[in-house]
Amino acid sequence: MAAAPLPSPKLLLSGLDSLYVSCYLEVGDSNLDFDELAFQKERVGQSRIDEFYEIQLGSETFALRPFGKFPYKYVLANEQMEIRLSENLRPGCYVQFYCNGLWLNGIDNLWSRFVDWCNGLNLYASRPETVSRADWAFDYCIPIVDFDLKNFATRAAKNAVYSEHSKMQTIVFGKGDTVIRIYDKVAEIEQQSGKAFFFELWGQTEDVWRIEFQLRRGRLKRAGINTMEDLNDYQNDALRTLAQQHTTLRRPVPDRNKSRWPLHPLWKQLLADINKLPQTGLVEDFNPAAPLHWRVYQQGKSIHGMLKGLATLLSLQERLPQDPALQDVLHKLNDVLKPHHNPDIWNADIEKRRTAHRLGQW
Repeated sequence: MAAAPLPSPKLLLSGLDSLYVSCYLEVGDSNLDFDELAFQKERVGQSRIDEFYEIQLGSETFALRPFGKFPYKYVLANEQMEIRLSENLRPGCYVQFYCNGLWLNGIDNLWSRFVDWCNGLNLYASRPETVSRADWAFDYCIPIVDFDLKNFATRAAKNAVYSEHSKMQTIVFGKGDTVIRIYDKVAEIEQQSGKAFFFELWGQTEDVWRIEFQLRRGRLKRAGINTMEDLNDYQNDALRTLAQQHTTLRRPVPDRNKSRWPLHPLWKQLLADINKLPQTGLVEDFNPAAPLHWRVYQQGKSIHGMLKGLATLLSLQERLPQDPALQDVLHKLNDVLKPHHNPDIWNADIEKRRTAHRLGQW
C-alpha cells in the first residue's frame, strides 16, 4: 500500500527579519550632545548597579549602554532598533532594526521613524545610506521533515549540520557574505533567542521550520542593493537567484547529477513566496501579553526545578523520613528567602527591570 502523500508546506510568515544600515550623518550643527553621552556612558560604566542609562533623544527614548561596539563609541537601543554613533567616523551612524520591530511595524514604518528621529535632532545625511546586511526569513509549518543534507544541491564551499539527540535541527550553507540556513525555529526560540512573540504571529507553537537568507555587503552590492530604495526594488531578484542557483532542495531520483533532481515541494513553495515580497507594514494583530505569558511559563519551569533542589536539601538538613511535598517546600520558602530580602532593594530592582523591558533590554 502506497504511503500517504505529505501535506504541502504552509507559509506562516515571510519578510525581513533583521536589517543593518550605515548612515552618513552630519553631526556638526545637530542637537546631539556628545559630551553628555560621554559623561553618562562613563557614569554607567563605573556603576556596579546600573546596566544602562535611560535617555530621551529627540523623538525616541533609549538605553545608553556602558560600552561601544567597534568602531562606534556609543550604543543606543530600544525595543525597535539599535543605533551606534561616533562623532568623527564616516559613516558616523550604524543602525540595526530588530526583528520584533520589523515584523510588527514593517521596514517602511521603522525607516520613517528613524528618519524622523534624525530630522528632529538636525542630523542630515551627507550622502545616501548603505545597506550593510539584510536577513530574510520564510517560516513554514512542516509537521514531518523528509529531507536532510544529502537532498540539497549547493554551490557553497562550506556547509554544516547541527543536531540534538540525533535529531537534525539546523543546516547551514555558506560563510561570509552569503549564508543560507534551514532550521527548527521553535527549538531555536526555546533554547536560544526566547523570541516567543513568533508563537503569536504563527498561531502555533510547534512544527515551524525557517529558511533564512543572510546577505552582507559584498553580496548585496553584487545584487545592486545599496540604498533602502534598492532593497525594496531588488530583494526579489537577489533571493530568487540564490534559491535557484546557489542552493536548492531536491527530491532524489536515479540520476547521479543532483542538479537534475526535481525540486522539493518546499523549495517550489519558497520560490513562489519570494515572488510575493515585499511584505511590509503590520503582519497581523499582535497581543503584546503573549510573550509575557510564555516567559512566565519558562520562569515557573525554572523555579519548579530549583524547588526540587531545595526540597532535597531540606529533607537532608531536617533528616525527614520521606521526601517533602511541594506545598511543604512552599510553606518553608518564606523563611528560606527572608535573609536575602530587602523591600527597598526589591522594589528598586523590579522597577529597573520594568524599565529595561520597556526599552527592549530584558
